[in-house]
Amino acid sequence: MKFIQNPSGKLHYQTVGDGEETVLLLHGFGQSMEDLKAFSRIRKPNQRYIYIDIFYHGRSQWFDSKKPLSKNTWKAFIQKLRQEVGFQNFHLIGYSMGGKFALLTYELFDSQVQSLTLLAPDGIKTGLWYSISSYPGSFHGLFKGVVFKPHLFFGLMNGLNSAGLLESSIVKFVQTQMETRSKRAQVYFTWRVFGGIHLHLGKIIRQARKNKTPIKLFIGEYDKMITHENLNRFSSKIPQIQEVILPVGHGQLIEKTVEYLEKESS
Repeated sequence: MKFIQNPSGKLHYQTVGDGEETVLLLHGFGQSMEDLKAFSRIRKPNQRYIYIDIFYHGRSQWFDSKKPLSKNTWKAFIQKLRQEVGFQNFHLIGYSMGGKFALLTYELFDSQVQSLTLLAPDGIKTGLWYSISSYPGSFHGLFKGVVFKPHLFFGLMNGLNSAGLLESSIVKFVQTQMETRSKRAQVYFTWRVFGGIHLHLGKIIRQARKNKTPIKLFIGEYDKMITHENLNRFSSKIPQIQEVILPVGHGQLIEKTVEYLEKESS
């Protein structure tokens, strides 16, 4: 096992291949690097893939849940990773929460990023999983109660679903992510530590236009959480974005994207 460590935490990563072209892969919420291993099917002989476990996922650790992750801290981790593995320029692949981290990495290292592949990226139009951090501090106590005593919360969600006010797919996703106490704790600490990171979308758009960075944006046609409509205001401002809509929901997007890229490269 390989880690990048500083006083804030330990970032677990794994390298596959020894080519000169480097690709960083960032997974979604509730996942680990293993969930992106399907991308190994399209790795070329001249490529080195670096799979990363984001904090509170996989084997990565964040030492103090009261200390939010900052952009400068994330930048320091990526700088140290570049030094330790030995690369300058790199490509980025990110799914959902990992898409937000991929965009954050691009914001910080735009001149070194050779391409972006984004699968239903979070952070463009902020969703439920991150907006919690912008609420008043007093709300965190209430939210903590919901996470660790979830019965009333689930009852409310089911009631809203029965009334047609909440999509069934969103209810199912939230229930899956919060079905055990350990998963609910992961939700809570992820919100607390990552929620304060807000992408500078205007800067990212300007960087992408100036650098003409190749960007592929994959969206699930049936994804109710991260939709084409939510992403369009961002993507429409970057002329070179290649947008691909695939006939799946949020959870099936990784496999369908790899299948698409396999066909594209064959």
